Amino acid sequence: MEFWNELKRRKVVRVAIAYLIVGWLLIQIADVTLEPLRLPEWADTFVIWVIGLGFPVAVVLAWTLDVTPEGIRVTDVSPDTSAICDSSIAVIPFVNMSGNPDNEYFSDGMSEELLNLLARLQHLRVCSRTSSFALKGTSLDMNSIASKLGVRYVIEGSVRRVSNRVRITAQLIDATSDTHLWSETYDREIEDIFAVQDEIAGHIFTELKLTLSADEKAAIRSTTDSVDAFDHYLRGRDQYHRTDSAHLERAKQEFKKAIEIDPDYALAWAGLTYVFVDTYWYADNDPTYIDKAREASRRAVQLAPHLAESHAALGLTYRAAEQFDKAEAEFEKAIELNPRLFEPIHFYAQMARTQGKYEKAADLFCRAAEVRPEDYQAVAIAWNMYEALGDSANGLHFARETVERARRALDLNPKDARAWILGAGSLSRIGQRDEAREWAERSVSLSPNSASTAYNYACVLAGFGEIERAIDKLEDAVRLGNRNKLYYENDSDFDPLRDHPRFKRLLDSI
Repeated sequence: MEFWNELKRRKVVRVAIAYLIVGWLLIQIADVTLEPLRLPEWADTFVIWVIGLGFPVAVVLAWTLDVTPEGIRVTDVSPDTSAICDSSIAVIPFVNMSGNPDNEYFSDGMSEELLNLLARLQHLRVCSRTSSFALKGTSLDMNSIASKLGVRYVIEGSVRRVSNRVRITAQLIDATSDTHLWSETYDREIEDIFAVQDEIAGHIFTELKLTLSADEKAAIRSTTDSVDAFDHYLRGRDQYHRTDSAHLERAKQEFKKAIEIDPDYALAWAGLTYVFVDTYWYADNDPTYIDKAREASRRAVQLAPHLAESHAALGLTYRAAEQFDKAEAEFEKAIELNPRLFEPIHFYAQMARTQGKYEKAADLFCRAAEVRPEDYQAVAIAWNMYEALGDSANGLHFARETVERARRALDLNPKDARAWILGAGSLSRIGQRDEAREWAERSVSLSPNSASTAYNYACVLAGFGEIERAIDKLEDAVRLGNRNKLYYENDSDFDPLRDHPRFKRLLDSI
């Protein structure tokens, strides 16, 4: 069975079948055309021999080579699935079969909602949206998906929405063996969408033999009964994940529409919180955005105190307001409700970092990296925290881990500017400076107007001892919207810049 799966993974079976069909057609053509062309009798036999001899050559080439968007390359010897956790799963974006690109938000939203629902289960590791959605539109076989995402199970499907009707096809696959465990097609009215979600989740729980606690059953219940509110919430999430200049404003409008329809929609209030905090940090540091975020996040907690997402939103608000004790309490509560939810752990770690609590930050970043093994961001900052603590051994270890994770992320998405820039810093730490500079420049070319890229490039340049250029990049970061003064004051990467007059003036300007 394993050998058969490997043959399928390398597309040998597909190539062999295609070759035999084409070969048969060529023999039929030769049989019809050779006599009219007055070719010798042995020509027919010659064609059969050539096709026969070519078959093993085609099979060997299929086994050893892959045709990729980057060209022909040698096939990986075998995906490393040995370290894959049995209780791990990824949700691949459902295919939009509606024939209308405007419905893409709905198919993506269905996938993300299922992903978020599964992420609330404490005994199941769910691959992040960033990694699983990077495979959107690809044609990888299941064994390769298991290797790239580090999961055993995959959920995939399609969505066709026409007016008030929706057809959803979903299937659960054991990706390490490419075995279909369950599949179902639902033809329903759009008003039945929540029932469909529950049925899909129920089948997954049954197939994976998951037993849900009372708290988990409460956590996976939808926080709205309104399909229209849900629709606007999905549109808001779709806009929030984009990166163009107006995406936050559009996300805000969609979340507000969801709340107008259902004022008790806790997740929409939490989404609105993220928009207000991001607007305050990256676009307009008007303190009224903090007041709006506080109101929205408190409403989320009031409506759904059992959800870790609600407390994470309130904790993020308190962090933005620099009310760190209150933020800590909310992050701790979120982690208590769902120890496997990445966001509150990562938010908490970032807060400790800005406070200069490097030991605590290092511990939290390591916890975040454990919860999400495919994430490169947490380990990238973890090594920086250990270096600040004078622990060079752990610093070097996590820098190497960052490079490995960043390479895997870039294999999924070569346009991930953040992976390029955080990987650049880690490459610099392990002594590969030329490659570090190449990665940093690649990040800038992909995201020239990113405050985050400018900030992290400054970290790399400071490590190179290029002080003036590092300050140039920091000035770019501030101009582009990164105005969180605590980062500049407490980031140990900028220790070589502390006494420079330009750096002091920059701090005074924030």
